[in-house]
Amino acid sequence: MKSKAKIILFITSFVPVIAFKVMARVGDATLGQTKLATALGLTLAAAQFILSKKLIHRTTYLEKAFLGFLGVGTAWVYLSPPHVSSIFVENSTALLYFVLLLTTLIPQLFGFDPFTYAIAKQMTPDQVWNTPEFRTINLHLTYFWSSIFFIGFLSSWLGHGKPFYSIILPLIIILGIGLPVVRIYPKFYLKKKYLAQPIAPISFPDTARELMMQMPLGFDPVVGQGINAEIQFDLTGEGGVKGVLSISEGKCSFREGESPSPTLTIQSPADIWLKIAWREINPAQALMDGLYDVKGDMNLLTKMKDLFHHPKKTEEEKLNTKGEKRMKILAIQGSPRPKASNTEVLLQEFLKGARSQGAETETIYLKEKKIHSCIGCYTCWTKTPGVCVF
Repeated sequence: MKSKAKIILFITSFVPVIAFKVMARVGDATLGQTKLATALGLTLAAAQFILSKKLIHRTTYLEKAFLGFLGVGTAWVYLSPPHVSSIFVENSTALLYFVLLLTTLIPQLFGFDPFTYAIAKQMTPDQVWNTPEFRTINLHLTYFWSSIFFIGFLSSWLGHGKPFYSIILPLIIILGIGLPVVRIYPKFYLKKKYLAQPIAPISFPDTARELMMQMPLGFDPVVGQGINAEIQFDLTGEGGVKGVLSISEGKCSFREGESPSPTLTIQSPADIWLKIAWREINPAQALMDGLYDVKGDMNLLTKMKDLFHHPKKTEEEKLNTKGEKRMKILAIQGSPRPKASNTEVLLQEFLKGARSQGAETETIYLKEKKIHSCIGCYTCWTKTPGVCVF
């Protein structure tokens, strides 16, 4: 219900200024006509402002700009002498575009959100608002709208306020160029930034659970230096898992279960997260589209593409049940009775415990090897490097 209200209020936010522009510029612009147009526009803008505050608890820069412009315009034409009010009558549309131009330029200069932020927040999940990509995209779009409004200002001013130059031409530019760019640019930017070739399926885990178990293999300890964090994953559906990636002192491990106080929490359908890891889906775009949910440190989320590389299934590097690199143990047994000695009994009990924790073990029995004492012939140095004469 609230999302529908956001869309409706976004559309209706243009009604006050459209009503003003049409009424003020149709036919020969007169003072009486402009007075009526500003009064009607101000009433509609005030109603729009109040509804936005009541229904979605926020207003956009557009609503504030329209309300301010129409408020000043109403005071201008009603309270100033005719020769002064005529300036507004003749240049009202050009002044409107100039106000909108300033609205796109001034806020970020004083540390406030860019012009498109409030509108973008109505169209995207709140978890993406603090990401660097969200701010960058909105800064780019804000300056794009600066150029659109500047063109509108020039068209209206140089066209002396005639309807074609003040209404029709700017509207064609806004609808034909402005809105399509706003719709296309975020996906274009994210696709360009996260450009990557899909990974060959043969070299990649088959399920999200296998992926999470192998993620420590792809951890970059250099990038991870100084990071101490726990990332909680809740991957639902077939092949999913609930587990924690722990990063500490340049090391990473995975365990199933929950963290009491995770730095970052990622909730996603298992198939979606697997496709993101396969690079079939753009991660930033998927987040903006609401395909998965994130809570916590968004800066850590943006670092994950540098912290982790794509792990592959290999025989050489495997993980134990705790998601850590599997230890390899080589036992050298020197008893003269290799298979029937107390040494062997103790050794096998030790190795059994190691294997239960996921270690790989191998035993070498010295009794079964032919070992000769070195005779100092130096053949392994000179004639057959590394190979003994025996």
